[in-house]
Amino acid sequence: MAVLAEEIEVAPRLEQLGVTKNELLQVVRAAVGARRNATPFHPLSAGGLLAYLAGTEHLRRVYVPQGWEICRRDNIESIFHKEIGIKIVYQNAERAGDPISDPIAVSKKGAGAARAVELGQYDLFPEVRELEVAEITAATWYLFVYAVGPDVRAELSCPVAINDEQFDQFHERILLVQRGEWDSPDPLADEAPPVEFEVNVSRKI
Repeated sequence: MAVLAEEIEVAPRLEQLGVTKNELLQVVRAAVGARRNATPFHPLSAGGLLAYLAGTEHLRRVYVPQGWEICRRDNIESIFHKEIGIKIVYQNAERAGDPISDPIAVSKKGAGAARAVELGQYDLFPEVRELEVAEITAATWYLFVYAVGPDVRAELSCPVAINDEQFDQFHERILLVQRGEWDSPDPLADEAPPVEFEVNVSRKI
């Protein structure tokens, strides 16, 4: 399994996949920001749900204008690029961006996800790679995002299989954000200094 972590190897590999680190970090920021919109009055699962919704939406907002397509096969929300032959799925993670340990998804992976990963191992004859066939057999990559308070980590990785409702080994992992690399405790906060207003108080006569 290849684990790419250095910028000198990450950037050209992402370019081969038709994405950039900056674009993927935009998706990560959107997901992290949405997670932080959850309040104590929301259900406990709200943070993860909001992150998933925003992460998937922003993945499409960034890449569909670049020629990627929205894909919903097997009820798996993703984006798909026919020429490159891959899909990308947003995934909340219990662990990600760790150079030693594989990422772990928050949610259990069902038959649809297992089928997508399994079919992505094949490559059919070029003459029969029509759109539907290309979509079904596209290699499935996952954008894993781990976010607990100020600790945010992320990676784009291609799993080998799904066993016992969880990812089992990876062909390749591209680390985007490792422990301690997220740029500030709240990267979405406005860093501009607060505007001071001069308030004139006059006494009523």
